[in-house]
Amino acid sequence: MRNLTPILLVALLCTALLPISVAANTTAGNGSGFITVINPPVADFYTSIHYGPSPFTVSFADSSRGALPMTYHWDFGDGASSAMQNPTHTYRNTGDYTVSLTVTNKYGSDTKTVAGFIGAGFPPEAHFSASPVDGTIPLTVTFTDLSKNTPTDWNWDFGDGTTSSDQNPAHTYTQAGLYEVRLKVSNHFGSDALIRTNYINASSPAPVEVPVPVPPVKAHATGIVGLIQDAKGDTDKNLPTAAFIPPQFMALAAVLTSLGVILVQVILTNIGTIAQVGAKFVKFFVDLAAGHTVEKISEKEIEKRGIEAKKRERHFFGLSATELLVVEAAVVMVAVAFLLADRADLTLQMVLIYILVGAVSVLLHDFAHRYFATRYGHDTDIQFWSLGTVIMFLTAWLYGNAFAQSYRTFVNRDENADETRKLGIEMVAGPVVSIILMLVSLFMVQFGGIWVIAGGLGFTINLITAVYSLIPISTMDGSAIWKWNRALYLVLFIPLIAFYFFTFMLV
Repeated sequence: MRNLTPILLVALLCTALLPISVAANTTAGNGSGFITVINPPVADFYTSIHYGPSPFTVSFADSSRGALPMTYHWDFGDGASSAMQNPTHTYRNTGDYTVSLTVTNKYGSDTKTVAGFIGAGFPPEAHFSASPVDGTIPLTVTFTDLSKNTPTDWNWDFGDGTTSSDQNPAHTYTQAGLYEVRLKVSNHFGSDALIRTNYINASSPAPVEVPVPVPPVKAHATGIVGLIQDAKGDTDKNLPTAAFIPPQFMALAAVLTSLGVILVQVILTNIGTIAQVGAKFVKFFVDLAAGHTVEKISEKEIEKRGIEAKKRERHFFGLSATELLVVEAAVVMVAVAFLLADRADLTLQMVLIYILVGAVSVLLHDFAHRYFATRYGHDTDIQFWSLGTVIMFLTAWLYGNAFAQSYRTFVNRDENADETRKLGIEMVAGPVVSIILMLVSLFMVQFGGIWVIAGGLGFTINLITAVYSLIPISTMDGSAIWKWNRALYLVLFIPLIAFYFFTFMLV
């Protein structure tokens, strides 16, 4: 065994050297006798700063690998290029730029391209709007980004604990309150923020109101009805009787109240006749009036006080000094009563219009009576009528319709048939003049402006005066006209009272 050991070692050595000998022979067979190593290029580059405001200068560094020598071709993304290994380039316009580098050696070439590698620009300026900025909850608001310099990130804070990163978000506020809104925007070059305090006003919804029925408003008519509507003006006067009397019956109530007061006067004036019916009934009223009322308004008392037409010296437009004072007081009373009836504004212009129109209406009506009384040789006397004044103010306040007069005219005449005719002519003159003035005033309304106020007032005063004076009671003119010519009386009174109710109840 010891003699075989050297032989085995030699055999193993020969076996290990045999492949090397074969390989060496193969290389030798190729004729070169050397081993060749290949090292192609791998393009790579970097820079320390990627973003900045334009003009922005960037230094590029090559970090490519591969066998040297190599050649370089840089493309800076803005149309410029370079063959330097480590070039410097200035970007003069804002924008994002793609940079590429191509390297080449004897074993080949390689290119590296990085999109948006360089950015030249400015930090954003935050700005925004919202719509709507107020309303009842739930309130949905749309926010619109209006920031400058192209932000790339948005951070909204809506002030109620919620946020959003959308550029143009919509947000719903569910709780009432004033909210502050904040927007922060950013890009590669920096960031900016804008805060608007008390910007969104979300309020609680108003309580639901129960609809109140509204009476239909009459449409404005044309023609004569339209003129009457304009002349009447505003009918909403806040009357004390409005709670229990419909507005269309106010005029009727004024007539009935006026006639009722006059009827009481007639009853008290003729209390002696009524006394024959029942002594207890008479005693009740006598006691109620403290025993003096009947006496004061009786015909005998009137005679004692001299309440009749008096012969006076007339120096002022056919009026005595006393009559002139009565007329002036009557004019003022008429103006004040209709100011109260219309609930008109107490401006200087309004007061002057009411006094002027009232004066024309009162004077022309009375002068018509006076003209015929003087023509027939009668003495006339204008006297203040306290009861008529009370009725006028009472109906004006209660019903917005001053249905009465504050004065009356007394005429001395004889009791015969001819005097009945003359008295009738004298009494019909006043209402006829009032009717004419009523129509003229209504015509004035169509001219608009101040004419509407004056014309409407003149229309109302003269219509009421004409109707009131034609009532067939001895205190007014109608009784004398009825005794003289009943047909003429009916032709005047019936259409006029119908027109009165048509004006104040239907139009």
